[in-house]
Amino acid sequence: MLYETPVHRPLGDLAMAVEVSDELHVEHSFRIFALDLSLKDDPLPGVTETVPTHRTLGVIFDPFVTSYRELSDALREREPELAGLSELPSRLVEIPIWYDDPWSQECARQHNVPSNMDYLADINDTTVQGVIDWHIGREHWVSAVGFQPSTYQAIPLDASQVISAPKYERPRKTTPAGIVCFAGQITSYYPIESPGGYQLLGRTPLELYDPEQRLPNFKDGPVLPKVGDRHRYVSIGEDEYHELRARVEEGIHEYRMEEGVCRLDAYPEAA
Repeated sequence: MLYETPVHRPLGDLAMAVEVSDELHVEHSFRIFALDLSLKDDPLPGVTETVPTHRTLGVIFDPFVTSYRELSDALREREPELAGLSELPSRLVEIPIWYDDPWSQECARQHNVPSNMDYLADINDTTVQGVIDWHIGREHWVSAVGFQPSTYQAIPLDASQVISAPKYERPRKTTPAGIVCFAGQITSYYPIESPGGYQLLGRTPLELYDPEQRLPNFKDGPVLPKVGDRHRYVSIGEDEYHELRARVEEGIHEYRMEEGVCRLDAYPEAA
C-alpha cells in the first residue's frame, strides 16, 4: 500500500529512513527515485549521502549542520511536489545472458538440487524456453543496488504475465561469479563467487563490477547498475558468450546503454 504521507523513521543518530509504502511496486520505487534525484539536484543543508532502495530512501546527515527534526520538516515541504511525477530520467542497459548455462547446471548438481531453470519452468507451469521468453520479453526496473557491489535488484515493468520463484530453503555455500539470478519477481546478480539462495537463470559475459575500472563504461565508478536503470535481457548462446567474454577480458567491449526516460504510463501493467 502506498502511504498517503511518507513515514520518517530515525536510523540511529546520523540517518533517517523515508518510507513510502509497505510493498514492492514500481510506482512506489518511482517516488523514492524522484526524492533521491531531488536531493542530489537541490541538496538540503547537512545531507551527506542518500541510499535509495525499493520503498525506502536512507538519508544520512551531519548532526552538526542539521537535526533530525529540521531535516524531517524540510523533506515534508518537498515531498508533495514529487508525488505526482510520472516521468524520470532512466538509462536503458542491455545485458546478454547465456540462460541455463553449464556453470549454473553444475552449481545445482553440487548442491543436490534440480536444474534451477527446470524448477522455474515446473512451478510456473511452462517450459524452460517459456521462462526465457518471459524474462527477455519485458524491461526490468532497478529499484535497489547493494548487499555486494553491483548486486542490483530489478523488478519487471510489465507484470501482465507473472513468473515467480522462491529462494532456496537453505542457501548455497557458493555461487559462480557472473550469474544472473531470480527470486520472487526480482532479478539479481552475483558479482563474485559467493553464497546465495536465488534461483540461477544463467551467466552474463559482462562485468557489472569492475574495481579496477578498466572497461570504458566504468570511468565514473566501479559499479555499473544504478537505481533508476532499466534492464533489457538478451538471450545468447555458447559461441556468442565466449566472443563477448573475450572482448570484456581484453577491455575493449562497449556496453549497449542509452540515456532516456521512464514513463510510468508506458507500463500500465507495472509490478
